[in-house]
Amino acid sequence: PVGLGVDGPASNEAGELAGELGQALLAARIKGGPQALTAREALALGTIHGARCLGRADEVGSLEPGKLADIALWRLDDLDHAGITDPVAALVLGPRPQVDTLLVGGRTVVERGRLTTADEEAIARELDRASRRMQEVVV
Repeated sequence: PVGLGVDGPASNEAGELAGELGQALLAARIKGGPQALTAREALALGTIHGARCLGRADEVGSLEPGKLADIALWRLDDLDHAGITDPVAALVLGPRPQVDTLLVGGRTVVERGRLTTADEEAIARELDRASRRMQEVVV
């Protein structure tokens, strides 16, 4: 099985999967031409195929009754995405939108682009402090 995923800064500084989907699509097309991988196939690499790689396709990776309700929603009605008629292509190939709504286990953790379960500013300050400490250790 082949799938895509990110687990944080060690694999993707942006901490998001959409960029990886786009890169996979472009890399496949360099080798195999424009039909080598579609936007929907790239999305499947990051959803159901990623779940299969983890041995979790029976619980995550697709929207089906009985599976965990982990769902990310993006707004694609902004100026950056105007004129892109295919929403999957907009997500995979367009500018990276911020997550508008994120449900984890059916619980809303991001609403209107804001984290609802913790203080974003406090987290950012702590990450900045930790990063500075690591830089001091490395230097």
